[in-house]
Amino acid sequence: MFTPLPILIALAFAALPAEPAYAQPTSCRESTERPIALGDAWCGQPPEIRVGEGVVTVLRFDTPLVRAETTGPGRFRRVVDGELLILVPEEPVADESRATLTAYFADGAVPTQATLQLVVATPARAERQVEIFRRARTAASLQRELRETQRTLQELREENARLHAAQARPGGLMGLWVSGVMSGAGVATRELLDVRRHARNSLVLRTGMTFRARSMLVVVGLKNPLGAKPWQATGAALVGPDGAGLKVAQVWAPAVLNPGDEMDILVETEPVEDAPRGPFTLTLWGEDGKRPIILGNIEFP
Repeated sequence: MFTPLPILIALAFAALPAEPAYAQPTSCRESTERPIALGDAWCGQPPEIRVGEGVVTVLRFDTPLVRAETTGPGRFRRVVDGELLILVPEEPVADESRATLTAYFADGAVPTQATLQLVVATPARAERQVEIFRRARTAASLQRELRETQRTLQELREENARLHAAQARPGGLMGLWVSGVMSGAGVATRELLDVRRHARNSLVLRTGMTFRARSMLVVVGLKNPLGAKPWQATGAALVGPDGAGLKVAQVWAPAVLNPGDEMDILVETEPVEDAPRGPFTLTLWGEDGKRPIILGNIEFP
């Protein structure tokens, strides 16, 4: 008997133990389903799907399934209902670990199964919904992808326009006033004194401050321990206590953080009205999502 998708997701969440703040999912963009066509050429490698600790990933096939199996590191709770496969990682494993998922189709036609690779990523980068097409893709799926491409193109155009406009403005406090970032109330600041650090963080937090004007800014001073590998922030997410994320406008990391070095990493949000003070969870990740740094209890002034 078919079970509605919201109920299946609720059951999958109910089976999970209580998670700390760092594992709360976030999406700074509209929820979309990434399409995968099994007939596409994948250079001999199965398609990859990013999964994260404490995050429910829904795979929507175009053919009913009979069962699904996983092999490799980690354990996954699997719920199969018709054309839906819901995955929830049940135990933490190292980031970028890879497990193999094999889904078996119920009709016995060729191909009889689909092989996918589950790549463990930081929760902020885990995928929520993926469409998997055994047959030719539907017009509705192609239209959704076209809308997503058009929306991404519009965002890039807007970002390009902002960059061109910024080049014509003065810098310093004058630039803050002219751009409208700073109002008559100035810029409020707050020192972070009680930040929660994830046990797997590979970098050491030395300092932290937050700022609020039209947008909000987090500045964290991180040190890379001696003997560790170089690291540079390439992305970030800010997740509130309700799981909703603030849209990150830019991440500034001036250089690679080499072993023994210390550096300030800056994360700024898009302009936001009446944003809550927190607490938020800040997740920073390096290239390809590797070595994420997760900091909880981030409060804004």
